[in-house]
Amino acid sequence: MSAGVLEKVCLSVLFSLLLSWSLQSGLADDEKISTRSPSQESESEQGSSTMEVRLLLLGKRGAGKSATGNSILGKAVFKSRFSEQPVTRSCQRESGITQGREVVVIDTPDLFSSIDDIAFVDNIKCCLELSAPSLHALLLVVSLGNYTVEDRQTAEHIQKVFEEKARRHTIIVFTRKDEDGSLEDYVKNNTSLQDLVQCFGGQYCAFNNKASKDENDAQVKELLGKVKYLVENNGPYAVNLRDEDRSLQDSVNEDTSQHSMNEDTSQRKDHPHGSGEQHQQMTGWEPSPWPPALKVLLVGKRGVGKSAVGNSLLGKRVFETRYSEKPVTQRCMSESRIWRERQVLIIDTPDFSSSKDIEQDLVNNTYPGPHAFLLVTPLGSFNEKDDMVLSTIQRIFGDKFIEYMIILLTREEDIENPDLEKFLARSKRLKELINKCKNQYSVFNYRATEEEKQCQVDKLLQEIVSMVQQNGDKPCTFREKEPLHIILVGKSGTGKSASGNTILGSPEFRSQLKAQPVTTSCHVGRRTWNGQDVVVMDTPALCQESRAEGDLSQLETAVKDCRSYYKEGSTVLVLVLQLGRITTEDKKAVGELECIFGAEVMEYMIVLFTRKEDLETGKLDDYVNNTNNKYLKNIIARCKGRYCAFNNKETGQAREDQAKELLTMASEVIKGGGQHKHPRTWNVGKIMKNIQEKPSKLLSNLKERF
Repeated sequence: MSAGVLEKVCLSVLFSLLLSWSLQSGLADDEKISTRSPSQESESEQGSSTMEVRLLLLGKRGAGKSATGNSILGKAVFKSRFSEQPVTRSCQRESGITQGREVVVIDTPDLFSSIDDIAFVDNIKCCLELSAPSLHALLLVVSLGNYTVEDRQTAEHIQKVFEEKARRHTIIVFTRKDEDGSLEDYVKNNTSLQDLVQCFGGQYCAFNNKASKDENDAQVKELLGKVKYLVENNGPYAVNLRDEDRSLQDSVNEDTSQHSMNEDTSQRKDHPHGSGEQHQQMTGWEPSPWPPALKVLLVGKRGVGKSAVGNSLLGKRVFETRYSEKPVTQRCMSESRIWRERQVLIIDTPDFSSSKDIEQDLVNNTYPGPHAFLLVTPLGSFNEKDDMVLSTIQRIFGDKFIEYMIILLTREEDIENPDLEKFLARSKRLKELINKCKNQYSVFNYRATEEEKQCQVDKLLQEIVSMVQQNGDKPCTFREKEPLHIILVGKSGTGKSASGNTILGSPEFRSQLKAQPVTTSCHVGRRTWNGQDVVVMDTPALCQESRAEGDLSQLETAVKDCRSYYKEGSTVLVLVLQLGRITTEDKKAVGELECIFGAEVMEYMIVLFTRKEDLETGKLDDYVNNTNNKYLKNIIARCKGRYCAFNNKETGQAREDQAKELLTMASEVIKGGGQHKHPRTWNVGKIMKNIQEKPSKLLSNLKERF
């Protein structure tokens, strides 16, 4: 079959199938017009904050699909960089909480210019599976100022494939909004873009994928508003699939991956979706009547064969498997299948002990949580490394995780004694875990016949489905995180306020160059980072030469403020120092910190250097290691080597990267048991007396030591 014929058949059938299945099931009975008042609508938005919105990115290579997906989700989950070669080579599904809703974004390669028939079919199939169980909008991504023949051809393909009704579910997203000029004027003055916009129903917006947090929030809010408008006004998209599905089966060889997709989708098309002809008054977007994808998380220490198990459950080779001294799986990977009319998403995971960002990786791939944990462990190998995996799961999901766990014992062929119960009885640690899991375990024998292996898979999947049903089809949600509190301390003029603004990603604190202190009282700013609330407190200088002798009222107020915020959650102190300038006031400030928070405060503190730009091409580590300042070296040693640096003039992603480094370090302090608890009794009067008496003694001691 020629590539042109294959393209025509596959595009017309597969994308019709995609939109029919997705939009019919997701919108036919559930996406309704809201006729409520603005106040009621606001309440409705709050009440439906957990409803999932699914978006599919389409467009030519280099249009900015991946960067746009990252902007929508507010995090860098899709690989995005300038390259002459395609960066995105396969479809990828990621999710996150955006504007109070769970948003799912499916990124795609350039689907319409593939000359490789097999790759083309595989990409379309993957796109179909990742778009389950429904789809709310297609986003056609076009780069402003670079509308080319490829863009026009992409639009033509979409018109041929999607037809009139489906095109009403498309929004054009112009990238490179950072260029000057009005978007409306630009479109108005470009005949080709006018035709494009009119062809797709007039819905378009623009994205600056280098925008600040506030600007990005605004552009994402605008986009989601347009998605909601499409859903409420255009109704479902329906296509008769029976004849088209039959033509696809006749057109593609049964030995290709397309055949297995047809078997899966034939089960979907017969599922009752309802007519979708009537619109009832609703308060917001409702979830699809289809049950959500059943998310199975494969867990276990490195080398136990999680990827191989995942391939067995999927019935195809998706996850890389090979013998290696180094971890093969570096990050979470997922693939789905349809098993007995239920979509099952298998998520392979890296070794928890070697993955620094495992918690965020799990959030990105399983939010709001997996429905089942499948602990993979070969018979006879259960040890303390398995316990470490379980401890990590417990830390991330809480004690309830055990109710969602099934143990898969592999390599049954390696045990000599065929009596499995007797074998398990000899492993006290494993037997105790099985008992905690309510005896929920299964066994794989890799030397079994193909028929026996299929029975093993079906038996395990049935056990998983049964357990999920017992749990009410609810996922094991992530443990709710306490707010992370950052208190910025240090002398006046070191850049505490500017650093606070860098951490928050917005100008919350007043920051300017003045001879007199700008910050005279405590101020608080908030942001969300990695799904966790972050509270940043900017404080006045603890040690001020301008302070009248004996006048400690301002400091007393600051101490009381610190006390109140210490009660709310995990707290890390950040000592702000100016790079290359450690003064007597800095030393006095440290002394007062010890008076307020205790001598052990340095063990739970991070040193933050400002004016990173003064390093020019130099490295911060070299500066710290080569300094002759014994006092600075002592401070860093007492802070257990925790330090970083800010250039508070940075913007965009560079600024966010700095904030990420500090917040990651602060999170590690908390995870490592470094949470500094406030004193049981805060005797402010006693603290103030210590501040009056001790700094001079501490300073004299420092002079003697250094």
